[in-house]
This record gives sequence, structure tokens and C-alpha cells, in this order.
Amino acid sequence: MNTVTERKGIAVVGTKAKGGIHAVIENHIQAGVYDDYDLYLIASHDDGGMFKRFYTYFAALASLLSLLFRGKVSVCHLHGSHKGSIYRKALFIFVCRLFKCKVIFHLHGSVFARTYDSAGGFYRGLVKYVLNGADSVFVLSQYWANYVGSIAPDADIRIINNFPSPVFEGLFHERRFNANAVTKLLFLGYIGQRKGVYDLVDAVAILKAQGVTGFTITVGGNGEIEQLKTLIKERELCAYFDVIGWVTGEQKYRLMNESDVLLLPSHNEGLPIAILEAMSAGLAVISTTVGGIPEAIPNDQTGLLIEPGDQQALASAIAKYIANAGLVEQAARCARQRYDASYSSAANLQTIRAVLRGLVNLKLSAVL
Repeated sequence: MNTVTERKGIAVVGTKAKGGIHAVIENHIQAGVYDDYDLYLIASHDDGGMFKRFYTYFAALASLLSLLFRGKVSVCHLHGSHKGSIYRKALFIFVCRLFKCKVIFHLHGSVFARTYDSAGGFYRGLVKYVLNGADSVFVLSQYWANYVGSIAPDADIRIINNFPSPVFEGLFHERRFNANAVTKLLFLGYIGQRKGVYDLVDAVAILKAQGVTGFTITVGGNGEIEQLKTLIKERELCAYFDVIGWVTGEQKYRLMNESDVLLLPSHNEGLPIAILEAMSAGLAVISTTVGGIPEAIPNDQTGLLIEPGDQQALASAIAKYIANAGLVEQAARCARQRYDASYSSAANLQTIRAVLRGLVNLKLSAVL
């Protein structure tokens, strides 16, 4: 039976797996994006085997269907990336459309463009269905807005910059620049080829051969931890690296406070949350010219960018900051100014909330 009911609920559908998307969802909640609504968190993806992933997905679909049947949800905020995520989100959008529930598709996929460009007709059609089926599409930078617009010209595309938890912002004001006897560099991210961590090993080998000293690198993240440790040992670089695995909470806060430079020599990215955390906390950044990173770090005054996979350039960038602590401080201060203007929760909160207000309809038909 059709009836009319008031719905002020937001369903946020994402992943429980460790990583950037999960961090973005948590930061949105902490910043108060959904404070005016009843919030329903639904995990449609998790790490683990195939059975666990299938169970998680269909349990999420059942949860959303239950909310829609009971008229609890006005808007579904879907967080997605590429490959399997597109297949999962397509079904969610189809279900939402049946119940006249508004949809935001929030694109995070760092290799979304590469996957789409090399895909066949079926996958491309599914991507277009997801982009055109959403009432609004959130992307992380102008680069991604241009790319998504080339696929779905009629989509409502909004640039929503990732923003980290405000918890790191206080570190900038407390930071004592040039206080460390050696330059402390920090890698935070998935430990694997896409994030360029093996390029980092090659770069350090170059620095060792050149006799460059006075630095240490802490590596935090999940992924190929043992493989990385083995490689570091084989290359006789243990004196330079401390691989500590996944970090969260107080440990991450401490590392941000103790470090001088964030290293993220990625091969593909959207806009990494780790870079924005570093910008907020007062770290200089060495990264690559991929995705939305050049928009956040447009010149040498705000950080150092290299081409992905260029180990020699990465070594030179590290050596440049080791040799000149004043450049580290200059980059950190300029990066914080850009963060405050465009990437803080305060700068982005009102944009997201305005989209939500525009989509929420208090008199929606629900099937009971």
C-alpha cells in the first residue's frame, strides 16, 4: 500500500575495510555532515574472502531495503570506486530508484579512469548508468570533474574535497619546526606498488649510494608488509626504514607530530586523505603528479611533486628537504594556508550539507 510519510534519514553506504574511503566516512560524521538527519551506516564491502564479501554485500542490500520499505531514508549517500564497486553500487541505485530515494554517488576510485578506459562496453554502460542514475555525483578534484563530465555530461557533478579529521589541525600551531636532529619522513598508505612504496626503496638505495644521511623513514599501512620488510633487508637499508604496519588513533597522531615530511609517491590517486592530514598538521609533502594532488600542491612552495615511478627524482626531492630544513617549514606553512582555504572540514561542510538539503524531500512516497 502506498502512503505518505516524512523521511529525514540518510543512508551512508561504504566499506568497513581499512583505508581512505572508510576514513572519509568517519570524518564526515565527526564534522557533523549528517547532524540534521537520522543516520544509518551500511557497510557493503569488507576485507576477507569471497564468502565474507558476498555476505556483507547482500546483508547491506537487505538493510537498505528494510529502511526503504519502512520509509526511513530520504537520501542514500553511496561511496564507490571502480571495478566491483561499480557493480555493487549499480544495484543499490536501481533499488533506490524503485523507492524514489535520492542518490549521491561519491567517487573515490584512484584508478577509475584507467579501469574505464580499458574496459569493454558492458562495464562502460554500467558506469554511465551509475553516474547518470545518481542525483548528484561527488568527485575529489577538478581533474576528476572533467573526466566524469566527459562520460556523463548531464550528471550533476560537485567537487567535494576530501577533508581529514580536525584532530590534526592543532598540531600545526604547536609544531616546533627544525627541532629534529635528523629529518623524519613518514609514509602512510597501502603498502604496495600503487602507492609507490617500492619506488621509495629504490630512491633510498640511490641516496645511500650517494652518501646522503641524516634521515629516517617510518612506513605505516596495511598490505604487503612482509614483502616490503624482506626487500628492505635484501637491499641492506634497514638503518633507514621502520615498517610498523597499520596505524590509527593515538599512534597516528604521535607520528604526525614527530615527523617532518610525508612521502606518498603514488602511481594512481584520487586525492589521498593522508596528504590532507599532513597539510593540516604542518608536514611538508613529497608526492606525485597524479589525480587531484597537483591541485592541492600546485607549486614547490607548497610541496614537491615528481612524476610517478621516477626513483631518481624522488631521491632528489628527499635530499632537497634533508639539506634545507627552511624549505620544509616554508612548504608546511604554505600548505596549511591552502588547507584552510579549500580542504578543511569548515571549507567543505557547508557544500555537502547544501546538496543534502536540496535532495531531501520530507514528503516522499514509501511502500509499507
